[in-house]
Amino acid sequence: MKTFMNTVECAEAVVKMGVKKANTKPSKVFTLGFMAGMFVGLAYVAYITATSFAGPAINPVVGKFIGSAIFPTAVILVLLAGASLFTGNNLATLAWMTGDAKLSDVMRNWVFVWLGNFAGSLFLVFVVSMAGIFKSEAMIDATVHLATHKAHMTFTSALFSGFLCNVVVALGVWISFSATDAGGKIMAAWFPIMMFAFSGYQHVVANMFVISMGWVLDPSAFTIAEAFMGNFIPVTIGNALAGGLFIPGIYYTLYLKKDTAAQAVTNKG
Repeated sequence: MKTFMNTVECAEAVVKMGVKKANTKPSKVFTLGFMAGMFVGLAYVAYITATSFAGPAINPVVGKFIGSAIFPTAVILVLLAGASLFTGNNLATLAWMTGDAKLSDVMRNWVFVWLGNFAGSLFLVFVVSMAGIFKSEAMIDATVHLATHKAHMTFTSALFSGFLCNVVVALGVWISFSATDAGGKIMAAWFPIMMFAFSGYQHVVANMFVISMGWVLDPSAFTIAEAFMGNFIPVTIGNALAGGLFIPGIYYTLYLKKDTAAQAVTNKG
């Protein structure tokens, strides 16, 4: 049984994924986005727990490493349980580039998955608050500090950090298509997502949770307008440029564009 797809087959699988996402009803896209927003928030709670307690007890770098090693659980849940992240859905533009989907349908998907991700993040903020998870001073301080830093980023730095983030995350999702079994998909996605988390790049869905959680814990730390202008808007743009144009554009040119596809098949692998 074949357990690995070559580069051309992987690109073709991403196209099929893009067509499916572009044709999915908005209500379903929103619901899938809601679930993914919740999954990412759950992983962020674990990340903050690790960095807040393991960091001071052992070493800050070790704490961050442990948290980053846990964080990919979010994307594993998205890939295997079934959910949709804005950053992963950015790759659906490949189906538009090949002419298999309308750009308007892809953009509609992006809007509804983004809104669903935010709704899922806010729902988890509410549940976590009611559960009293963030009772320790260490977790509160870490969350508020992190959220405040993110909300006060410059537009340019947030945009480019968002770009770097989705270069890594989109590639993690991309290479997960190369595996045909669950174990292979987990291993393929795990390390790129861990790398993004450890590097501190800006992921708009992750930020939806931590910034919202930070604001709930200390509303005086920053305003909602600062959160949108300093993070949500520029990071969304950066994520979309990387996952919606840069990565799919390169692989479309290499493997799917008509004048290069034949040569790519000849040299596949």
